[in-house]
Amino acid sequence: MCSIGEDDFGDEGGAHAMVAESLPAGIVLSTGDCTKCGTSSSELYKLNFRTPECRACFLTYVRHKFRAALGAAKVLPRDAEVLLVLDGSAESLVLLDMLHFAQTQNTFKRLHCNARVVYVEDQALQERDPVDVESLQALSRQYEPFEFHVIELGAPPSSLRNIKDYSPTSAEEINRLGVKLEKLRSLTARQDYLQQERKNLIASVAQQLHCSHVFESSISVDLATQLLTAIALGRGGSAALDVALLDDRLAGGDVKLLRPLKDLNEQEVQFYVHAQRLKPLLKGRLRYGQERGETASLQNLTSAFVTNLQQNYASTVSTVFRTGDKITSNTHPEQASCFHCQSALDSQLSDTLLAIEYSRSVSEAGVSLHKNGEDLEELARKRLESQNDLCHACHRIQMELDSVVAAADDHRWAEHYKRALPYGNRR
Repeated sequence: MCSIGEDDFGDEGGAHAMVAESLPAGIVLSTGDCTKCGTSSSELYKLNFRTPECRACFLTYVRHKFRAALGAAKVLPRDAEVLLVLDGSAESLVLLDMLHFAQTQNTFKRLHCNARVVYVEDQALQERDPVDVESLQALSRQYEPFEFHVIELGAPPSSLRNIKDYSPTSAEEINRLGVKLEKLRSLTARQDYLQQERKNLIASVAQQLHCSHVFESSISVDLATQLLTAIALGRGGSAALDVALLDDRLAGGDVKLLRPLKDLNEQEVQFYVHAQRLKPLLKGRLRYGQERGETASLQNLTSAFVTNLQQNYASTVSTVFRTGDKITSNTHPEQASCFHCQSALDSQLSDTLLAIEYSRSVSEAGVSLHKNGEDLEELARKRLESQNDLCHACHRIQMELDSVVAAADDHRWAEHYKRALPYGNRR
C-alpha cells in the first residue's frame, strides 16, 4: 500500500508544493485550469502552500492521506472488523465518507475491512437537543451497507440499538452519569472523567459487536490540543498513545484505536465537506463544558491556545503535533495499568508525586500539626502505595469524588446532631 513521507503533508505541504501565492487560499468559485491535471474547472480548491486544483485532484490528494496513514504503519489487518465512531461533527462525516469510498473501490484499491458505525449520543448530557433520528437514518441509507448503531453516553453497553430500532431513552438513565459529574468540583476533572468514560464505553461497544479496531476522527489540531492537555493534567506518561496513530489501551489491548485522519488539518476537512456536499449533524465540535469559557478548565484553555496558534502561526501547531508523533511510551508487557484509563502505571515512586502528597498531608493537618517531617513523609509514601491501581490523573479525580462524599457525610451528621439538640440550643 502507498505511503507518504513527513514532507508530503502538514500545514506547510511538501517542498515541491512551495510555490508563490497567486490566488487566495480557499475555494475559488471561478473557472480556471487545474495545475495538476490541466482540465478546466468551475471550482478550484486552493490549499495553503499548494497550487489550485480541481475537485477530483483535491479528493485524490486528501484521500491519499487517509489511505497512507493506514498503509504506512500496516496497522489494519486484512478483513479486520472495524467500528467507526460517529459524533455528528464534520470530521467524523469526512472519515465516514472516506471509509465508504475506500470500501467501494475495485479489488486492487479496496480497503479490505468490515465496517460498522456507532453514533454516541451525548447531547442530552450537555443539556442540548438530541440529534434528529431521521437524519441519522438518512445517513445510514446513504452509506449502505454499513450497519449503524446508536448508544447514549452514560447508558450501559447493553442499551446499544440498531438505528432502525432506536428511540431516545428517558432522561433518568442518562442522569446517572450527569449526577456523578456534578459531584466533581472542577470542570477540568469533569471533562477528563467524561473523556475516559467515553473511551471505555466505545471499547465495550466494540467488544459487543466483535470489532477489533476502532476508527476515531481526530485531526492534527485535535491531537496537538490533546498532547498539551495530557501533559497539563499529569498524563504525560501516556501522552504518546493519546496522539499516536495506534492506541492499544482499550479493553486491555483487545481493541485497537486508530486515528486515520491525524494528518488532516481543518482547512482540508472544510474543503472535503464542501466537495462532497456533506451535511454535519452538529455545528462545530463542542465538548462538554466548552461553552463556559476559555478559562473554565485546563482543557478549554489549552484548546483556545492551540486554536489561536492555528489561526496566527499554523506551522507551530504542526510542530507540536509532530513532536507528539516522535514521543514513545516507556512501557513493558508486565507493567500494571490504571483501572480507569488503562494507561501504564509507573512502578517507581516519583519524587514529584511524593512532594505533592507530602504537601497535601501538611495542608490537611492544618493548625493541629503535631507530627514531625518523617511521619508525614511516611504517610505520603503509604498514600502513594495505596493508590497503585490508579494513575496520578485518575487518582485526583477519585480524590475529588471521595472528598464530596466525605463532605456530604459530615453535612448529614451535622444535620442529625442539630435535630437531636433541644430547640433552644440550636443555631
